[in-house]
Amino acid sequence: MKDGARLSEARAYGVLDTSLAAWLALALGLGLSIALWAYVGTHLDEKAHDRFAHRASLAKDSLLSRLQAYKQVLHGGVALFAASDEVSRAEWSAYVAALHLDLSLPGIQGTGFTRMLPAAALAAHVERVRSEGFPDYQVSPPGERDPYSSIVYLEPFDARNRRAFGFDMYAEPVRREAMQRARDSGQAALSGKVTLVQEDGEDVQAGFLIYLPVYEKGMPAATLEERRAALIGFVYSPFRAQSMIHAIFGDGLRDLGIELYDDRIAPETQLYASSAVQAGARHVIVHPVEAGGRRWVVRFSSTPRFEADNASAEASLVLYGGTALSLMLFATLHSNARHRRQMRAAAVDLTRSRDEFRTLVENVPGVVFRCRADPPWQVVHISQDIQALTGAAPADFICGRATFADFIVPEDVTAIITAIDDARAHGTSYEVEYRMRNPEGSLHWVSERGSLSSSEDGSAHWLDGVIIDITERKAAEDAIRNLAFTDPLTRLPNRRFLLDRLRQGLANSRRHGHHGALLFIDLDHFKDVNDIYGHEAGDTLLCEIAERLRACVREGDTVARLGGDEFVVMLEELGDSVEQAHAKATVIASNVLATLNEPCQLGEACHHSTPSIGVACFDGSDERAEDLLRRADAAMYRAKSAGRNRLETATS
Repeated sequence: MKDGARLSEARAYGVLDTSLAAWLALALGLGLSIALWAYVGTHLDEKAHDRFAHRASLAKDSLLSRLQAYKQVLHGGVALFAASDEVSRAEWSAYVAALHLDLSLPGIQGTGFTRMLPAAALAAHVERVRSEGFPDYQVSPPGERDPYSSIVYLEPFDARNRRAFGFDMYAEPVRREAMQRARDSGQAALSGKVTLVQEDGEDVQAGFLIYLPVYEKGMPAATLEERRAALIGFVYSPFRAQSMIHAIFGDGLRDLGIELYDDRIAPETQLYASSAVQAGARHVIVHPVEAGGRRWVVRFSSTPRFEADNASAEASLVLYGGTALSLMLFATLHSNARHRRQMRAAAVDLTRSRDEFRTLVENVPGVVFRCRADPPWQVVHISQDIQALTGAAPADFICGRATFADFIVPEDVTAIITAIDDARAHGTSYEVEYRMRNPEGSLHWVSERGSLSSSEDGSAHWLDGVIIDITERKAAEDAIRNLAFTDPLTRLPNRRFLLDRLRQGLANSRRHGHHGALLFIDLDHFKDVNDIYGHEAGDTLLCEIAERLRACVREGDTVARLGGDEFVVMLEELGDSVEQAHAKATVIASNVLATLNEPCQLGEACHHSTPSIGVACFDGSDERAEDLLRRADAAMYRAKSAGRNRLETATS
């Protein structure tokens, strides 16, 4: 039995002493290298695709957000008609000019109003418009039909938009379908693909339009029949698709190709295709989107720039490294067959130690590193997680193509050096928090813990440590701090923040002798809004009031929400005397009163809200913040007692 065991062992050693073992090792090594190469390549492709998907999702959200903003412009136009008995051409021009759309919402071709006309009213309408200074005005295209429509207002009224003056959009099937959908639903409706009449034959682009119905003031519009009977026209905006996309994204799509289609992907439905679109793109994502009751399809494709930025040599390094290692092992086994057993045992031990160390390092949360102790902290060893943090591969750090100093925010370098010097002076470990920025511009907060060591001769100092990404922790801390001082609904400062600002303001008034004022604002009959329209409408009204208050006061003044429907405005630096402060505070409070009296659109309802305002002046002399707040509150209640929708001044 013992002889048989010895024979088997001898045969095993005999195999190891031949070239067969070397060839087997080579085949196994190459197979593993290819498998690992394929796995790493697939993993990197998946990560690149995830990044591409995120980039495409952000671009889609930007497109939808801009379309929503365009619709809000149209809602403002409808509100203008609802607030006026008749909107003149001059009033429409002034309204559109005040929006500064070329700066705030570039990409919109114009904002106009088209009036619906029964056939019997056509001649009188044409005569009336001609009498306004347009002797050549006519409704086009010519022909008999009922009803007609005519573009009567369109701003800016430039050469391109003048081509659309008097155009009957209702006569064209694609536009008519969108207009009917807007009329029947009472909501904004987006048309199919059209060629705008504004096109002059050069640089012709695909276009579309967004319509919002305008109903006769005072007529009911609750049912389909009532809406059709009450319709007087549409506030609308035409868009040239290419100009709109360029206005939304600018140069932000150099790493992303975008194609925009109406309803389905087909050449005849294409609204836009960027120059960056390439055939055979590595990453393609299709997003169907709903806008204005119409379905669009957005197809995103990766560009050569994106693919180059996300290309990685890691998979090739795995393949080449594995192949080289396999060849070296083959040569070693082939040339040292007589020592196979000893070398194999050593290789097994070495592999085990390497794998154990790698497993240990790679499973430590964060980035494990060894580097020199002085800037720019040349790296000797670093774990794979550094790539997720900086975008640079470990090999880039080890060979010197990248250093920690390349990614650390310059303002934080001094704190790091100080922490390391303190640890060197006291013979202790160190811990420091700082910021790192990757090549894409993303900022990460990190916590670094480490210790210093030296070589055997004591001349070279090393840093051994770990870097942990604490960005989420920092964000959570900021969120908690923000919740403590901010009203979550209106994003205004809350009572706690206001009291702190009041104390500071009173201290500044005492120190410099300046006077200020406090406005205590309470909405009249706010409970009726919740009872009639619901709490969501009440929240919408509160947010609208907050925005209007911000717009009424000066930069540096404080607007806060105490709770419920109560707001406070603190005005500082109003003058060197109580008379000056009272006069300026009264002007500002009157402006607030007038602004808050303007109607607010709550869904389909137009609500008129009024405030009661209490005004209390202060100069910081022996007055607590709570006392000042109570004085303003008492003045506000006097305003309510006096009939509401007014302001009252607190007595000293």
